[in-house]
Amino acid sequence: MTRLLPLLAVLTALAPLSVDIYTPSLPAMQDELGGADWLAQASITTFLLGIGIGQLVWGPLSDRHGRRPVVLAGVAGWTVASLLSALAFSPEMLVGVRLLAGLCGAAGIAVARSIVRDVSDDTSTMASRIGMLAMVTALAPVLAPVLGAGLAHVWGWRADFVTLAGLGGVIVLLFSLAVPETLPREHRTPGGPSSVVRALARAAHHREVRGAALSLGVHSFGFYAYIASASFIVERELGHPPAVFALVFGTNAVAVILGNTVFRRAVRSLHPAGPLGVGYALCTIAGLGLLIAASGSGAPAGVLWACAMVYAFGQGLVLPGAHSWGQTTVVASGAASALTGSAQFLGGVLGSPMTGLIGISAAHLGAVLAAASGAAGAVWLLTRSSLSPSPTPASSI
Repeated sequence: MTRLLPLLAVLTALAPLSVDIYTPSLPAMQDELGGADWLAQASITTFLLGIGIGQLVWGPLSDRHGRRPVVLAGVAGWTVASLLSALAFSPEMLVGVRLLAGLCGAAGIAVARSIVRDVSDDTSTMASRIGMLAMVTALAPVLAPVLGAGLAHVWGWRADFVTLAGLGGVIVLLFSLAVPETLPREHRTPGGPSSVVRALARAAHHREVRGAALSLGVHSFGFYAYIASASFIVERELGHPPAVFALVFGTNAVAVILGNTVFRRAVRSLHPAGPLGVGYALCTIAGLGLLIAASGSGAPAGVLWACAMVYAFGQGLVLPGAHSWGQTTVVASGAASALTGSAQFLGGVLGSPMTGLIGISAAHLGAVLAAASGAAGAVWLLTRSSLSPSPTPASSI
């Protein structure tokens, strides 16, 4: 399993890589392709929407047909869509192919967690490995813009998508050569196309899976609002140069990694839902702190940064905690992964424009973060009492 983790980590990082690698090039793309200002931004929204919806299909399909064919088909489609993005001649074409890229890329994201469950002997090992995948996913948004900006500076914005297509080709090759099928035929879900709907319905009716997915979706509403508005707050409201925002984002990534490390140590003896609840509490406290500090006059920038660091640390507990919680149940792995993963990205689609609608400010962002994470914590409180005795993951597929 150790040799598979890096490849699975790349699969789960496809979403942030696919978006953040070309965000520095959005103005250049807008200048070349033309169209309304919202069309370039819509390419991000439609991609996230595709990621959210696609997981609802690919996850149950992997329970029915196995992990390998689903990942290979999905990543191959994502590769083609990335290449088409490089060839886009209008903003409308770009938006359409980014939706296709999201729908296809969702396969690797959903199935990677299921593969971890397939090959893990116990819950603590599985949760620790999912935590490792989440850590790589957290690093991708920090590294991808730097890579994308460098590529675009030398070869133009289309080079970002050519790079993604090349990465997809490498993933398909390595996955086909190095990753065996991990779901035995006797453990697969029977049925035809309607079995996808039935599998999702069974997963949604399971209280723990529903709690993990709903709480993560509500929390992600706030998290993506933070991602969408942080640069505006640092650079416009606080008046700092872009280099300061890069420093803030970089230190946030360190805090996420620290939280993730604590999670992986904690699940050696605790159910994953335990650290998850702590993460929701920390994120709520951070949001309230940001709201209170920013509502006053002349709040020190260091206080606002500290609130962001606490929130990022909590995020390091939340992502692996929610996804691991869904995988500790007796629900089919692909369906459980589909629900938690879909909730994460669909919550992000709804949350990313929120601060823009109510006005981008540190105080407004604090209110959104506190409300979203507080509501997620309430869902966690309502569902945690039914925690299962943590079945052996590989035996409960």
